[in-house]
Amino acid sequence: MRQLIPLTLYLLINLPAMSQMDCRSVEYKKELLRNNPGLSLKIQEIEGFTRSYRESARIAVTGETGQAHGEKGAAFIAIPVVVHIVYNSAAENISDAQVRSQIDVLNADYGKLNADTAAIPSYYSFLSANCGFRFILANVDTNGAPTSGIIRKHTNVQHFDLGDHIKSSSQGGDDAWDRDQYLNIWVGNLTGGILGYSSVPGGPKNLDGVAILYTAFGTKGTAVAPFNLGRTATHEIGHWLNLIHVWGDTSCGDDDVDDTPQQQTASSGSPSGIRITCGNTPYGDMYMDFMDFTDDIGMHMFTYGQKERMQSLFADGGSRHALLSSKGLSSTAIVTGGTPSTFPLTDSARGDLSIYPNPAAGSVLVTIKGASRIGSLLEIVDQTGKRITSTRVNQLSFPLNVSFLPRGLYFIMVSDGRQKSMTKLVKI
Repeated sequence: MRQLIPLTLYLLINLPAMSQMDCRSVEYKKELLRNNPGLSLKIQEIEGFTRSYRESARIAVTGETGQAHGEKGAAFIAIPVVVHIVYNSAAENISDAQVRSQIDVLNADYGKLNADTAAIPSYYSFLSANCGFRFILANVDTNGAPTSGIIRKHTNVQHFDLGDHIKSSSQGGDDAWDRDQYLNIWVGNLTGGILGYSSVPGGPKNLDGVAILYTAFGTKGTAVAPFNLGRTATHEIGHWLNLIHVWGDTSCGDDDVDDTPQQQTASSGSPSGIRITCGNTPYGDMYMDFMDFTDDIGMHMFTYGQKERMQSLFADGGSRHALLSSKGLSSTAIVTGGTPSTFPLTDSARGDLSIYPNPAAGSVLVTIKGASRIGSLLEIVDQTGKRITSTRVNQLSFPLNVSFLPRGLYFIMVSDGRQKSMTKLVKI
C-alpha cells in the first residue's frame, strides 16, 4: 500500500491533464533544466536583459499613444524559417500548401492582420499589438545553396515525444539548422496529447526551435479542428520568443508582462463573456490571448507588453540578435515574403552597390560602381515597401547617416531610371 497510494494519487492528478491536447513547453523546460545545470543561470541572464530593455523602452517612450507603442514607421524583423517534415506515413508528409498556410497565419497573427481581431472585446482591443515580425521560408540553406525552406525526412519512428528525437537524424528525426540563422520548426506525429512544444531561449543550440503535431499545423490538409487555424504554431513560437503562458504557469501566477491580467489557470474551449479570477476585475481573464490554451477559434491577440518582451531578444546583446544578420534569406525573399511588395524588385546580385559596416548603428559607407550612376536616386526602404528617405548620388563613395532608423531590416536602393540596384541594411 505504501507504493500503491502514491501511484494512485499520481494517476488521479495527472491523467486528466495528460488526456487532453495542449502545449507541453512547461514540462519540456523542466526536463531541459534537469539535463542542463547551467541553463538556469542563462535564463536568469536573459530575464535580467529583458527587464533592462523594458525599462529603457519606457524611458524612451514619449508623445502620443501610437508612438509610445512603437508602431509608426517601425520595420519588421524578418525571421527565416526552415520546416522539417518528419513523416512515417503518407498522411504525415504534409503538403507545401499546408506549410505555406501556416506561414500565412504566423504573419497575420504577429502582424495584427488576422481578421478575427474583430472578436476581441472592446475593453481589451486597445491592447492588441502588431508585434513587428515577418516569418519567411528560407531560400538559402546553411551551405549558401538555394532551398525551399521545407525539408522532408522519412522515418521508421512512428511517433515522437518530449525526448527531442524528432530533432536528431541519428534518432529518426532531422537535425536542426543553425539557430543563429533560422527558426527551426519540426512537424511530425507527436504522441501523448502533445500539440506542440518549444525550446527555451538560451537553451542547447542543437535543440532550438518548435515541434508541432502534424494535425495541428496550418489550415489545410491534415489540420483538424479545434486546432486547424494554425494557432498552435503561433503559441509555440511565442514561447520561442520568450513568452510565458498568461496564467504564469501556476495559480494566479505572473507571466512577466504588465498588460496581461492575472488569471487562475489555463482556459479551454472557446470561452465568452467576462470571467473573473484572481480578482482581475473589471474585465477578467484575457482568454483570447495567443498564450492561453483556448481553441484556435478563440485566440486573437498579443499585447504590447508581450511584443516588448519578444522584441527584447533582438536588441543588441539579446539572445536572438544574431538572426538580424541571417544569411538564410535573399533580398528578394525578404521584400516579397509575407505581404506583397509595393515597389519593383531590383537586382542585388551584380555587386555594384555595397555598404559598410553592416549591421550598422550610426552611419555606413556607400560604394557604387559605374560613373554613370552619378545623379541616381538613392532610397532607404523598409520591409513593408515604405520609402523612409531619399537623396541624390553625387559621388561614387560617400557616408550615409542611418542613426535615425529604428532597429530592423531595410533596403538601400539606387536607380537612374534604367538600372536599379539593391542591398540589405541591418540597423542595430
